[in-house]
Amino acid sequence: MSGARIALIVAASVATAGAKDVRTEFSVSATVLAVANLELQSVPMDLPISAADIRRGFIDVVQPTQVVVRSNSQSGFALEVLTVAPMLSSMVVQGLDSDLSLGADGGTIVQRWQKPQVLRLSLRFRFTLAPGLRAGDYPWPVRLAVRPLESI
Repeated sequence: MSGARIALIVAASVATAGAKDVRTEFSVSATVLAVANLELQSVPMDLPISAADIRRGFIDVVQPTQVVVRSNSQSGFALEVLTVAPMLSSMVVQGLDSDLSLGADGGTIVQRWQKPQVLRLSLRFRFTLAPGLRAGDYPWPVRLAVRPLESI
């Protein structure tokens, strides 16, 4: 073997041995964003309003709206209850911690908890009917959406 070749082999061996002793440290962090999902299990398709409902001024919906809320938020969720037809002057939502009154446009219902979870809800509605409404079959007037509450 030539002297240059031997020197190259020895230099490579020393470099390899030295590389084994080198250490690098770094930290890794990840942020998990809070998410919430709403699964509609059972929602009325329409809202039949009778002449008796018109005279009384409100209707208690017999069929519950059944939903499942899933969230990884540590703090809870906000349920958006939005009206999509100008046929209500207000509503009462039952089936949460307490009965909640909302205006004609709907509103946001905040539900707090201490850990991520899955929550099954059976919501019932009492709709106060807008003046001038007539008896008949109407499309379901409420849409639901959910968003997670962020930890503070």
